[in-house]
Amino acid sequence: MEVLLFGLIAEKAGARRLELEAPTLSELRARLAERIPELSALSYAIAVDRVIVKEDRALNGSEEIAVLPPFAGG
Repeated sequence: MEVLLFGLIAEKAGARRLELEAPTLSELRARLAERIPELSALSYAIAVDRVIVKEDRALNGSEEIAVLPPFAGG
């Protein structure tokens, strides 16, 4: 599945997109941590089909996945 990376996370990965396979969101987090070692020190959110998801869930590979850095604003 294609995983979109933004901001500092994309910078640390050296890419704006990654191709990863994972059956669940928790497995995807583990694969991201393997691919981007600095990720464990960063605060980030994962959006699945444009909705930020915190709990584990099954993934079928057709979802739009985005890894988002913290947001600031007002």
